[in-house]
Amino acid sequence: MNGRIAGHYDVLVLGGGAAGCVVAARLAERDACVGLVEAGPDYGPYRDGRWPAEMLETRTLPMTHLWEQAAEDRSSSRARIIGGSSTHNAAMVVRGEPRDYDEWGHGWSYETIAPYLDRAEEQLGVQDAIAAHPAPWHRAALEAASALGVPGGPLRANVRGHVRWNAAFAYLDPVRERVEIHSETLVERVDPPRVHTDRGVLEAETIVLAAGAYGTPPILLRSGLGSELPVGEGLTDHVGIGMGWAPTEELVRDTAAHEAEHGPLHEPFSLLTPPDLHLGPWTNRAGGGGYDVSMIVFFLKPRSRGRVALSSEDAREPPLIDHGFLADERDLEPVIVGVELARRLTRTEPLERYAGEELRPGTDDVARYVRENVRGYFHPVGTCALGAVCDARGRVRGHESLVVADASFVPTIPRANTHLTVLAVAERIAETL
Repeated sequence: MNGRIAGHYDVLVLGGGAAGCVVAARLAERDACVGLVEAGPDYGPYRDGRWPAEMLETRTLPMTHLWEQAAEDRSSSRARIIGGSSTHNAAMVVRGEPRDYDEWGHGWSYETIAPYLDRAEEQLGVQDAIAAHPAPWHRAALEAASALGVPGGPLRANVRGHVRWNAAFAYLDPVRERVEIHSETLVERVDPPRVHTDRGVLEAETIVLAAGAYGTPPILLRSGLGSELPVGEGLTDHVGIGMGWAPTEELVRDTAAHEAEHGPLHEPFSLLTPPDLHLGPWTNRAGGGGYDVSMIVFFLKPRSRGRVALSSEDAREPPLIDHGFLADERDLEPVIVGVELARRLTRTEPLERYAGEELRPGTDDVARYVRENVRGYFHPVGTCALGAVCDARGRVRGHESLVVADASFVPTIPRANTHLTVLAVAERIAETL
């Protein structure tokens, strides 16, 4: 919808990412009058064929449709498009451990969230694995892990064929005619029942904030709600680094043969999951017909916390994001342990035959390398957390008509990619509206 806007709704959902699509869809199914406000473009239903190819293809990670950043920080990347980061993620669908949810408290536990995790998986149409034929580097990593007794296996994924089946397709498409979508519309502030945007003022009985861990706090802060509550505090993401090796001639030969038989590489395929760690093997095409092989190493239960703050009262200016990676020194050692485990894997057959010289960290001091190259896993949570900013129903404390239903609500990060958890949070909160 373009031009000046106005209207009154039962519920306005601010943010058309994964959580926003869930809430808007579930309310529309109950015949509520729903408006959905999204700062990025809406390419319509999947069946219309208007979506950019890079947002659909699961074999690559797109770097288009991103929000501006206050500083160069890859970890702060987030999508500005209907469907949000579900449109350009690695399509991993991973459930946290029961203890991850049991520690939330305030009426939330694994028992209470499990039905919504199940519902989200069903709605997404989750597949057991991205590809039936793992690339040689992935297959060898899994076999080496098995030899060392390291758990791991193929991923579950939100894909259909080679299409990344994002939350807009899964949730919004079936009810689009019952949701009024205001795309390319920037939320400036909220003053219940009014929402002030760069295209006009909207009104609703209930306002749902679903702009994500980086986007929801600035809306509340611009609305004058940051002084009474710890809005923007408690930012958490998984913390880690990437490692890389020179591929051996055997790896190049076997991977080229794999592509000749099965087509372009499907990435990623598998995760290795030793306690509190994710190790993810990856193969990329390189120049001259070669390949780059790497492995991510991430610690899943960091103690460090960061914050999101305003850089300006102007909604067009990106927020200040301080991840606080390694602010707690205890987060360093688990990453180093992951690096050493990855090295053991590459000295174990059959992975040993594929891993040549270690390029990253290589001969660098590991602790120094981690400190200088540490980054996030694109799983930010906690900036409007349950118990601190929100009650058990997602209501912002002291503001019954303001509801948070996205990753910012998650009080402690699960030992898993957060996409499925966020969908489940939105599913449960939508039921309370």
